[in-house]
Amino acid sequence: MKTRTIALALLLAGCSGNDVTLEQTDTIAEKASNPTVEFGSDGTRYVAWVGEEDGVPAVLLASQQGDAFTAPIRVNDIAGDAAPHEQAPAQVATGPDNAVYVVWQNQMPIEGRRFPASDLRFARSLDGGRSFDPTITINDDTASGVPSSHTFHDIVVAKDGAIYISWIDSRERDRFNAATKSSHQGHSSAEMPGSEIRFAMSTDGGQTFSASRVIDGDVCPCCRTTLAVGDDGSVYIAWRKVYDGDVRDIVVAKKEPGATDFGAPMRVHEDGWVFPGCPHAGPALAVDHNGAVHVAWYTGVEERQGLWHARADAATLTFTTPQPLLAGGWVPPSQVKLTTSGDDVWAVWDDRREEQPKLTIARVGSGVKPITLDTPISGASPAIAAAAERILIGWLNGAQVQATQVVVR
Repeated sequence: MKTRTIALALLLAGCSGNDVTLEQTDTIAEKASNPTVEFGSDGTRYVAWVGEEDGVPAVLLASQQGDAFTAPIRVNDIAGDAAPHEQAPAQVATGPDNAVYVVWQNQMPIEGRRFPASDLRFARSLDGGRSFDPTITINDDTASGVPSSHTFHDIVVAKDGAIYISWIDSRERDRFNAATKSSHQGHSSAEMPGSEIRFAMSTDGGQTFSASRVIDGDVCPCCRTTLAVGDDGSVYIAWRKVYDGDVRDIVVAKKEPGATDFGAPMRVHEDGWVFPGCPHAGPALAVDHNGAVHVAWYTGVEERQGLWHARADAATLTFTTPQPLLAGGWVPPSQVKLTTSGDDVWAVWDDRREEQPKLTIARVGSGVKPITLDTPISGASPAIAAAAERILIGWLNGAQVQATQVVVR
């Protein structure tokens, strides 16, 4: 494990009331996919990713309480039961009493198919990430006999300990294709079901999960879902929806406390991005302590190409005019993540306009130009989490997983 120290005190441009310290950058893994990060209930910092162990893919987790991260441990108990993907990384979340949860995808090549099938896998640790229970499968269609795709997932834990997992599910499409092939009947592409957004939840700390429920259909099949939970227990989900004419814009849906299902999706902004393909750029989502819902996303529509941020009142989900995070000229599909820290909303995104991508850290949410932390960090595919006055950021620098902490006072 290599550590490069870049500790320095910085002042947020235009905001003299915040003293910001960017701490050391730790290199946690030398050959890996993009990471996710989280704080534990006791302040422990966690980083999860898909790498390799004994020459096969593995979900790995490292933790840090003092100055250094621990050596990573393997989360999946079945060797090789994992697969990397930028839009479907191993997601780490934490719950009460030092519980650690990790959800990830595996992959199964299917003869005659362009893309592999996948199951959504989950494991929990009740000892702060030192050991994990046996893996379980989240998607509830494994007995159907038709392999399908269950991926582009996210996980969030509510204050009452309930665990929510969302993903993009293609079981109906694959069942249709299998039935069509076996019956030798011709069907038009308009008759074929599309991918769905589904979710499942656990109220017993991850021992068991509910049957999955459909939130929406007609979704972009390759842009990750993202979840957030409000202080009142409301759960929010954002994804990229496909509208008529191959328009692919971001929507948000809300599940009220005690409700069984999510409400109808609300469009964040009518970008009108026509894209008959897979941009591989899902949205980011956060709920601040005043109950406002924040969304950040990429759009490729020519006149407003780039990354944008908007916020909405939780009661109406009517979003403000988007503010640019990274825009102007050519901006390739880029990744952005959000988190809340106290009364602030923080964002991290990658700028891929140059050969060497760079990260930007910013405070957003006021409805005006974001206040950025002006220090260059080389890397892409960032992740972010917050606890009190600390912000944890992880990213991929080449093939290395790296992480740093920002302290805001």
